[in-house]
Amino acid sequence: MKKLLFIAAILGIFACSAPKHDGYIITGTITGDSVKTGKVYLTNFSRLETIQDTADLVDGKFEFKGKVKTPESYSITIEGINGRINLFLDNSEITINAAANDMANAVVTGGVTNDLVTALRKQHEDITTKYGLDSLSKEYYKETTTPQRKEEIAAIFEKSELENKAIDSAFFAQNPTSFYTLNQMVNKVEDFTIEVAEKNLAAFKALPEFAENRNIKLLEEAIEVVKKLQPGMKAPDFTLNDPEGKPVSLSSVYSQNKVTMIDFWAGWCGPCRRFNPTLVKIYKDFNKKGFGIIGVSLDKEAEGWKKAIQDDKLTWTQVSDLKYWDSEAAKMYNVRYIPQNVFVDQNGIILKRKLNEEEIVPFLTETLK
Repeated sequence: MKKLLFIAAILGIFACSAPKHDGYIITGTITGDSVKTGKVYLTNFSRLETIQDTADLVDGKFEFKGKVKTPESYSITIEGINGRINLFLDNSEITINAAANDMANAVVTGGVTNDLVTALRKQHEDITTKYGLDSLSKEYYKETTTPQRKEEIAAIFEKSELENKAIDSAFFAQNPTSFYTLNQMVNKVEDFTIEVAEKNLAAFKALPEFAENRNIKLLEEAIEVVKKLQPGMKAPDFTLNDPEGKPVSLSSVYSQNKVTMIDFWAGWCGPCRRFNPTLVKIYKDFNKKGFGIIGVSLDKEAEGWKKAIQDDKLTWTQVSDLKYWDSEAAKMYNVRYIPQNVFVDQNGIILKRKLNEEEIVPFLTETLK
């Protein structure tokens, strides 16, 4: 079943404009008896340029004042309290109200982007409630659920996904230069045509408030990568070590098969591990017809990676640089979620990408006639 994707955009009903403040003011209130005093940390999400500010929590209240050069995603964590509060920080007045035992559901108001995100969540929560998707998801994976019922549930998820995508399309059309649009384009650049992505990139670069935004460079890089991954293009080659430390190149694998699947996965990835038994069966059914697989793991611990290979009985070639999401191969293929796949022919020409579980067998059946 196609899983309901997290939809990261909303129906924008107000034009998005730059904040009118010279700086930001964040005032927060934390309710609950667990913590009344302590340190509060405001941190961005960049691993390349970490920014952090500290404030005091006094009688359940805190305040941050400052100025950001460009809108950016931040989180707030509090000493002695589990969880974090996510927000999009621009030079606005922002108010936060949270319960100490439920930080994830903090109410964040104020700020151009945060107001849009609040509307986003309401739109998609309404769809989830409308179709009862939470309960349907649990029902789908019950052992007692019949194949016919699973098909009915899958159809409901497909319908809800179409409605969510309609909301996304309207948002991006009406708010092409919001910070949230930029943020989501970096992660979901392939949801746009290259022409639209480049047009939006040019619009962002023309705005002074985005002049120092690191997402601009990330979007530029993502677009260039995606251009090289279209069907008919030569697959970027890479060489990584197998579990025994022996270097293995992608080209040395695909040259031995009529069709090769590059399987991006990890031992810590639940959806990957749940799919592996199906992939093992597919491999057994099509291997003699010329189908091969090279598994590219986004693990960071060799022991966990090797154990997952053994436990899941993965008999095809496995490689990794153990760099987690910084995997060089993953960057080459714009991998921002797993499991994910790429199919290439014996000459390394890209045939298909991102096939879901239901599409793989029909594709191989047709291609390996």
